[in-house]
Amino acid sequence: MSYRTFVSSPVTAFILFLIFSQANLVAQLPRIPQLRAVTRPAEITPDKSPLGPKPQLIATSTERIDRDLEEIRVYRNGRPVELFPQFHELLTATQADHREAFASLVGRSVALVPTEAHTGQWDVYLGVASSSYTLAGNIFVVKQVLLSSRKNPIVVRVNGQIHSLKPGQALLLL
Repeated sequence: MSYRTFVSSPVTAFILFLIFSQANLVAQLPRIPQLRAVTRPAEITPDKSPLGPKPQLIATSTERIDRDLEEIRVYRNGRPVELFPQFHELLTATQADHREAFASLVGRSVALVPTEAHTGQWDVYLGVASSSYTLAGNIFVVKQVLLSSRKNPIVVRVNGQIHSLKPGQALLLL
């Protein structure tokens, strides 16, 4: 086979086309940043964080009541209240500010973090709190919210002891 026949064959033409077109494809690929740019961490703001916005303090709790250990009855205006059947804990909470209404918490995740200032109190954060004290056992979905008011006070009876919520406080079923 002569050189002229080899170059004019369709197979050879196709091979030459592939070789030269690959050079064009490689030139069109985006350039990979240099290694030092890749290893330097980018600035992450709470709005751009992969975990979402910064956790928001919404309430402070003074009492956590575990469902498994107690006999619990809840009353509103002296009448028994039907509780969501599959809750883990009851939490009495006082709202930190009025930006996030307690009623809008149903179905949302909250994290309980021990308050640094007072022993036995818990801060309630909307979302997952970024604290070393946040454990998987302290993250809950709010199942039900009962708001206490002057007209409709909430009373919780735990093993015979009565706990009355102040107006403005809420009972969160987690």
